[in-house]
Amino acid sequence: MWLPRNGVSWTVVLPLKNLTRAKTRLDRPDRSRLALAMALDTVMAVLESETDLVGAVMIVTNDRTADHALSTLLNSHYIGADQPNLSPAARSARLVVIPDEPDRGLNPALVHGAALASARWPTRAVAALSADLPALRPPELHQALSEASQHRRAVLADATGTGTVLLTASAGATLQPAFGPHSHATHRRSGAVDLTGTLGGSVPGLRRDVDTLADLAQARDLGVGRATRAALTAGYHSPLVAEDSGGSGGESGTSAESGLSVPPGIVGGTQRRIVSDASGPGRAKKYP
Repeated sequence: MWLPRNGVSWTVVLPLKNLTRAKTRLDRPDRSRLALAMALDTVMAVLESETDLVGAVMIVTNDRTADHALSTLLNSHYIGADQPNLSPAARSARLVVIPDEPDRGLNPALVHGAALASARWPTRAVAALSADLPALRPPELHQALSEASQHRRAVLADATGTGTVLLTASAGATLQPAFGPHSHATHRRSGAVDLTGTLGGSVPGLRRDVDTLADLAQARDLGVGRATRAALTAGYHSPLVAEDSGGSGGESGTSAESGLSVPPGIVGGTQRRIVSDASGPGRAKKYP
């Protein structure tokens, strides 16, 4: 069993914007579907971490499709397969979806999520993680959080060296997220210790976020998770069998080009697809 250094336990916070506005630089007509798939793979990799390391994963989103897909994900047969003694209820308790109440962008969402996480689990450190890491492997996250546990605040650069994929704060410290252009330098100036030199090329999946087609190609070379593989295999024009996600009596399906669907096989091999009516901010589970 892998154990966290210094006994530090973490809450990992992932922000996820409305899927219709996600990944605008990813030049594919199915970019919304890929954004959801990559987020699911990121969440799956985090949930596969030992519970002693990652006590909870908190998703901050107002997107209804993402909320339903994450809920369905918990019932899939492969989540927690490496922890057979962990009950479905225990696995569900580790994944919390909260509404993005500020609804003013990435950094306010992270401030909101980190504050709620610290209020509920005050003895845990908080890690803000990018939600577009389809090639992330649990051992990479273990290694990064182990290094981060030695510092009050820490930052890890993306593959280009200019952005941020991981920002951490120890229990009682303020996260101070400043994601955006050149965020890595901004986080360093704010006092976060840089982990990039220490971790180097040992965590390629953790550092490979996906914004462009070139990024996606590199992630595929590293090996993406099953949700992203399913989305890519489905292609641009796969037929849809959709369920209404709770809209006001709208259509039960959508076009493949809209991207607001979960491809077959993305959740435990079922054929269920959940789509958003895309009529406005979605609903998310209220914080318990």
